[in-house]
Amino acid sequence: MGTEKFKPHMEFTAQGKAFEALMLMISQLEKRKHAPAELLPVVVFMAFTVEAYLNSLGARKIEFWDQIERIPWRKKVEVLHLHAGKELDWGSKPLQYASQLFTLRDKLAHGKAELIEGPVCASRQEAEDKLAGEMLNPPWFNALAAGWLSTARDRFRNLMTHLSDLYGLPPVDHQLHSQGRFEIIRSDGD
Repeated sequence: MGTEKFKPHMEFTAQGKAFEALMLMISQLEKRKHAPAELLPVVVFMAFTVEAYLNSLGARKIEFWDQIERIPWRKKVEVLHLHAGKELDWGSKPLQYASQLFTLRDKLAHGKAELIEGPVCASRQEAEDKLAGEMLNPPWFNALAAGWLSTARDRFRNLMTHLSDLYGLPPVDHQLHSQGRFEIIRSDGD
């Protein structure tokens, strides 16, 4: 009489795990007052999630994706739109958000020192107060202080839905992080 054995398999997606980490970070920050610097990991993981999803779409839909997956994110968006036969509109809100997001990420990853000059102060104490405050940050960093998180989740969701719509995939396709199955191995006699 034969026996059955079972071998588990898990298909793992990077964008799903990055999405999971991103949503945990956002939910923690939404619960309390936070400093703009605490949003930097959110920006990074949001960009990671978007790029991982671009690669996921490309790998699933474009036969030669492994040959081009190292191209910049903008080119990936262009290739996916072209391949899907969809019009590319960089002025659309989802793609404008992608541009803003990757501009922030690029400032973090590739930024050079920036000199930010404050106003002339009447006293040393006033100048020290300006240095200690949020005033002397570069404009790209100040964008994070101006309620960025309050709109980030919805803008991100709209971007990801835009990308999934290219191929008629469900709007939650980017959230899928693993799919399990098992293989049944039958043997004759044992």
